[in-house]
Amino acid sequence: MTAVNNKAIVLAAFKHLIGERNPALIDTYLHDAYIQHSPMVKDGKAGLLAALHHLQQMPPAPVDSPSPVIRTIADGDYVMMHMNVAFMGKKMAIVDLYRLEEGKLAEHWDATQEQPVYAPGDMTMTGGTTVISDLEKTEENKMLVANFFRHPIAAFLAPDYLTHDPLQFRLDKQFAEQGPMSIHRIIGEGDFVLVQSSGTWGGISTVFYDICRMKNNLLAEHWRVMQAIPAALPHLNGMI
Repeated sequence: MTAVNNKAIVLAAFKHLIGERNPALIDTYLHDAYIQHSPMVKDGKAGLLAALHHLQQMPPAPVDSPSPVIRTIADGDYVMMHMNVAFMGKKMAIVDLYRLEEGKLAEHWDATQEQPVYAPGDMTMTGGTTVISDLEKTEENKMLVANFFRHPIAAFLAPDYLTHDPLQFRLDKQFAEQGPMSIHRIIGEGDFVLVQSSGTWGGISTVFYDICRMKNNLLAEHWRVMQAIPAALPHLNGMI
C-alpha cells in the first residue's frame, strides 16, 4: 500500500466516520487490532463506536461547511491530518496521526489546542502554505529537521521564517522554554515534516506536534499543536 493510497484511505475514513457519522463503516476502515492513544476516546473499535454514537447526538455541521482538513502528510504507513475544527463555540487546532496496516487504520494519536482569537487568514494556527512540493527532498528534509530538533540553532531558520504558533516564539526559543524532549516519530512528504515529541511545558507533561515547511534547506514555516497529558486516560496506551 503506497503513501498516496494511505492518505486517500485516511481522508475517506474521516469523511465517512466523522463527517457523515456513519458507524456502519467502522469495519471497513478500522483494523481489528486498532490502538487508540487519544485522551478522549476508549481503546479499540468499541471505543471509537462509542465516540461516534456520542457524536451523533450533536448538531451536524452545515452542509456547505468547508472541510476542516487543512493539510495532510503521508509517509509510508503514517498519515497526518492538520485540522481547523469548530466545536462547542470554540475553534480548535487538531493534529491526527494514523498508522495503517493492511489498508486499514491500525493506530491513532492526536492533540487538540484551542485557538486564540487573533488576526484572520494566514496568521491563524492552521493558516499558511498547504501545497506540498519538493517530493524528491523528503528524506533530506526529514534528516535536517531531525538534526535541528536535537541541536536547535537560529541559523537553521530562514530569513523570512514564519511561525503560526500562538505564543509567537521562534521555534529555537520555544525549545528553551520547553526543556528536554523525547522525539517519538518524524514523518515527511516533500517540503513538509512532522515531529511528534513529548516533554514538559510549564512543568506539565505535554505532547507536541510540530509541522515544519522547508525551503532551500532552511525552516521557513512552522505550526505547532500541543496538549497537556491528563493524569488519567480512558485506556492504557498512553498519549504517545
